[in-house]
Amino acid sequence: MSRLTRLAHNLPLQTALLLAPIAYCAHQIEESAGGFRVWRGRHFPANNPLPGQHVFAILTALGLLSILWFTVRRSKPTAAFALLFFLTIQLHNVVYHVGAGVYFADYSPGTVTAVALYLPINLFLIWQAIREQWVTATGAGALLMVSGGLYWAFELMGPLVIAVGFGAGVMAVAVAEWRTRR
Repeated sequence: MSRLTRLAHNLPLQTALLLAPIAYCAHQIEESAGGFRVWRGRHFPANNPLPGQHVFAILTALGLLSILWFTVRRSKPTAAFALLFFLTIQLHNVVYHVGAGVYFADYSPGTVTAVALYLPINLFLIWQAIREQWVTATGAGALLMVSGGLYWAFELMGPLVIAVGFGAGVMAVAVAEWRTRR
């Protein structure tokens, strides 16, 4: 067994989730240095009035809060919520960068970190969540579908989708946890 394989087997989901915000930081550096906002403006209508730094701060804080909630509660609903958050903001972003770059024949700043970091880290998070029985394979499939809907709604309608989606997710987890206590 290789060191990387051993590390993966010994890295619990609770800790592995911290890889996602680290990847997000690297991704934001690539997008910023490469002029992603300018690139996006050439190819898509503007739908996000928030400055990039604000988006970064908000999504980093929400991601860390979702990890913290799972760390404190250690429940299936909070695990699914944290996984859903990162699948939404990261995994579908891979499809966006690669697909848009190919479609427009114009390199989309952020593609390298999306493919090199987001894709393997999020697939690892799914695998770890299933392996540790925080979610079932069917549940992971449902999270992939819901996260896809949220991501593409965000791309079409803007940041309000993330706020509404996060709020709805918090309420759903609260209800699920309340039901398990009864």
